[in-house]
Amino acid sequence: MNSAKLRLIASLASTKLADLLISAKTTLPALMLALGAPAWMISWLVPIRESGALLPQAAIGVVLRNYPARHHVWRLGMIVQSFSLLAIILGALWYEGMTAGWFVLGGLCLLSLGRSACSLTMKDIQADVADKGDRGKLLGIASTTSGVLTLIIAVPLVYFADQLGETLIFGLLIGAVTAMLLGLFILLPVKSCVEADEDERQGGHSWWDFDAVVYKFIVVRGLFVHSALVAPYFMLETEQEASSLLPFYIGAQAAATMLSSFIWGSVADYSARLTLQLAGVLALIACGGLLLLPGHSLWISGGLFFVLAVAHTGVRTGRKTYSLDVKDGQQRTELVAFSNTAIGIILLGFGALYAALKSAFDINIVATMAVMLLVGIGLSFILPKEKQQPA
Repeated sequence: MNSAKLRLIASLASTKLADLLISAKTTLPALMLALGAPAWMISWLVPIRESGALLPQAAIGVVLRNYPARHHVWRLGMIVQSFSLLAIILGALWYEGMTAGWFVLGGLCLLSLGRSACSLTMKDIQADVADKGDRGKLLGIASTTSGVLTLIIAVPLVYFADQLGETLIFGLLIGAVTAMLLGLFILLPVKSCVEADEDERQGGHSWWDFDAVVYKFIVVRGLFVHSALVAPYFMLETEQEASSLLPFYIGAQAAATMLSSFIWGSVADYSARLTLQLAGVLALIACGGLLLLPGHSLWISGGLFFVLAVAHTGVRTGRKTYSLDVKDGQQRTELVAFSNTAIGIILLGFGALYAALKSAFDINIVATMAVMLLVGIGLSFILPKEKQQPA
């Protein structure tokens, strides 16, 4: 394995570690609760984190048509994310209540913008460093490494969470900043250049002139976002305090990433479409367990969250590998950019829909999301096999 691949793996592992430590599903809700922020602010964490990183990508993708040096944009995005994390930490140290909540939400918006640029340009860096058939494995190795590191951090927290109190949360935030900066410096020597042809620079794609593959990918991926949307309900539906669940959930998420990432990566290198289908079935099993099993046990709750985290790892690996392999060059960049922006809109739409349905009809949201995942699994068969696409 050459040095560029090793640097890519190490950098990805560091940034994935930072993502796990600063998760909007675990750490940030605990921080907001500790600061006494209003509940409505907490409800915006996941939508901002997920949609904020996706919505700007169409605009960034258009800018990149005339900017082939993608590594410069990635570096800028990493710097923005690091400063955003520092803003969240300082706001949490200086203020409490709603003011602190605004610092967290504002920092998260800026963090998501930086991640948007990094997510898009990283696809080009990965494609330059690794060929088809190897990209899923590299993603898997990086995710496994980050899972091991997170698990090393999380296991002691299960035993010392009560003694550490708020110090635990701030320690996780500082660890996230450190991991983000480390990921930046590790990948500094690696460069990526993607030249767009004249037609792509002058006109490129608009929303209505992509081929059918892009639209099919957006529809299927839009249904699979429920593997992420359902995650907060595992904490809400469990008869336990959030502070007690946090170490268990961080540990479960880290263990899932560590144990499954390389396997998912290997499956994705064979077929990213199959990866999505298998991961969707696992997510359905986790939702079924949440609906049927008693919610008073920390271990049952943590176990079900582990299964969901394994499933979501598969969904992420499958859709990333599919988007890397199904197109090439600037077409790949614009597929990722426009599909991500579409998914950001879909996420906000689903979030608003479920909030309205819950308040008006008090329906079972977990069961509804499980049905949407089932539809997504069925529709995934319309996706063409990405490994058979022409170069």
